[in-house]
Amino acid sequence: MEYPNSTFLLKNCRIINPFGSPTVIPNGYIHIQKDTIIATGSGSLPDNGTIIDLGGRTVLPGMINAHTHLYSALALGMPPPNKTPRNFTEILERIWWPLDRALDRESNRASFAVGLLDHLKHGVTTVIDHHSSPNDTRGILTELAQLANQLGMTLSAAFEITDRNGPERFQAGLEENLRFYQETHNTSTVRPLVGLHASFTLSDPSLEAIAEAVKRLPDGGIHIHVSEDQADEKDARDRGYRSVVDRLHHFGLLNRNSLVIHGVHLNREDLPILKTTGAMLVHNPTSNANNRVGLTPGKIVESLHSGLGTDGMQANLLQEAREGNLIRSSHLACGAPNIDLLRALFVNNPRIATHLFGKKIGRLEPGYQADLAIYDYHPRTAITEENWPAHLLYGFDLPSDVMACGVFRIRDREWVDIPAETWLESGRIQSQRLWRFATKDTENTE
Repeated sequence: MEYPNSTFLLKNCRIINPFGSPTVIPNGYIHIQKDTIIATGSGSLPDNGTIIDLGGRTVLPGMINAHTHLYSALALGMPPPNKTPRNFTEILERIWWPLDRALDRESNRASFAVGLLDHLKHGVTTVIDHHSSPNDTRGILTELAQLANQLGMTLSAAFEITDRNGPERFQAGLEENLRFYQETHNTSTVRPLVGLHASFTLSDPSLEAIAEAVKRLPDGGIHIHVSEDQADEKDARDRGYRSVVDRLHHFGLLNRNSLVIHGVHLNREDLPILKTTGAMLVHNPTSNANNRVGLTPGKIVESLHSGLGTDGMQANLLQEAREGNLIRSSHLACGAPNIDLLRALFVNNPRIATHLFGKKIGRLEPGYQADLAIYDYHPRTAITEENWPAHLLYGFDLPSDVMACGVFRIRDREWVDIPAETWLESGRIQSQRLWRFATKDTENTE
């Protein structure tokens, strides 16, 4: 990646570094060298670097989506299945599994492109993706990584391994994860993980094969949906395990590099395992609400310092925090405390990303990657050290500028050297093809 200036200075900006000290700098500067923040502050400016006057705009850290599915980007507006799903398993069988089986190389590329664009547009500069396209497997994670690199984004990618498409597809999924790991594990902006769909779609021999492969990878870790629905827990018990977490732990699949997603039906006995192994939980409130699978207990979310993801529902992480807060509040008595989803977004997600990528990501502090979301925000009330969360949840809209790895990708609401309209048009075309194939698949399986 090339940097047009080795050192530059963003001045005349309001800095909000959530949960930092200070959190709010009313009129500050950010000093950047290549892809790294080297100083933030106020008052006298450093005397080196190209100066960029932000004209009073507000700067947040570039945000991190700790779990998403870019392959679902073309599902927006997709026709519903002929038969309405009656439970979580039927949602998978009638909507998402036909969609992922319908994906080919062209529709995958379009999904990746428009999905990543949507994230950048909302100030999200790091994406942790969980991919599935059983009929387009070999090399597909490389395609995703190349697009992310073109946009200057930081990416973790994994391919979903499952038994549900037969042994050949299982083996192809495992091999794609291992191939991609060998290709990218030494790069600075890509973090490969080994993707598993969920415990209930994998046999014990399959989990054993995956575990043996992960053990051979330096810093290997898995990315898996865990206890999203009671069906996952029932399947684990039917196989003779106390819980999904107990089953994964039995095979040695949980470690400090592992991401466990959802955790809606985790129980107290699971917590010591997750804490001891260091596996990282990611909460996805809007997806859980949309699928009606339940509400992850607040004590579990807070005890495990859960990150925040969207599970493919959206790319707007501020909106995910806002809607998640409202969803959870609807189940609480007046005056009862809620979990802090802004802390999940701006403290826990940076902790997860910093650990996985081995470099500082997600804060406006010296030594962190220069990822910035910049807003032309004119608040109707003052922003203070006490009330900034309300402004983030209920005031901010789209950023006017976005910087990823020290390079502006959006400047004054215009894409910089990115063929966004071409990619969006491809998305509109490919979505029509994809929906036809997915609908046909659904009809054949009902």
